[in-house]
Amino acid sequence: MGDVRENAFGDRAGGALVVGGSGAIGRAAAERLAAMGADVTVTYAGSPDTARETAALVEKAGRWAAAVRLDLSDLAQARTAVEDTVARHGGLHTVVLAASPTNHQSWASRLSPEQYAEQLRVDSGGSFAVVSAALPALRESRGSVVVVSSVANRRYVLRDVLSSGPKAANEALVKAVAAEEGRFGVRANAVGVGILDEGMTTTLMASGDIRPQDLDAALGRIPLRTFGKARDIAAMVGFLASDDARYVTGQWIDVDGGYGI
Repeated sequence: MGDVRENAFGDRAGGALVVGGSGAIGRAAAERLAAMGADVTVTYAGSPDTARETAALVEKAGRWAAAVRLDLSDLAQARTAVEDTVARHGGLHTVVLAASPTNHQSWASRLSPEQYAEQLRVDSGGSFAVVSAALPALRESRGSVVVVSSVANRRYVLRDVLSSGPKAANEALVKAVAAEEGRFGVRANAVGVGILDEGMTTTLMASGDIRPQDLDAALGRIPLRTFGKARDIAAMVGFLASDDARYVTGQWIDVDGGYGI
């Protein structure tokens, strides 16, 4: 992950919560935050062993860690998970939303309203539930929220509305928190994820939703002519969560090799 200075959070009390710690980006973000001096709670929906492996990596970095279950479709569970995290760490200075319900690539014309509504409910509604529950602790610590999103909201990817739609709603949430909570010292930013060669891309390749020729075509649209890694996203997450970004809020920064140009 590279050398990172410790105490990057201004000696704030508490720890960090990474929602989606069983995924590639969530794991990389948790490792990054640990290297920066944060104790970390990671959540998982259906992969407890993978999340525990992430927690073990945090502990290997010399920080305290926990892995807890959080189903974003259960709004009450979201509140409980946040409250337990605050109690566990004695506060909360960083919330990273890196979870995304597995989405299938679909033409909008073939997508049922029920499927789209459910994706919005879980992805966007669940994200709101986490942030809502975390705001009191974030106000106390003058902490920050970092939402992991999609570059498809800058350059639309065909058949990707199940991902880009909810992420657009999360972009509005970032702006709302930045504009309304800044007076309490709370910051909110988002990272637009480009095309990675791991994580969700691997899952969609395995399911046939993404074909090899689709990736070949996408690669030709990336100025840097290479796919990204989860660690690239984690580096931006770490920066936005740190005091180095103390005057950055309400921003949406794409880490995409130039794909969104």
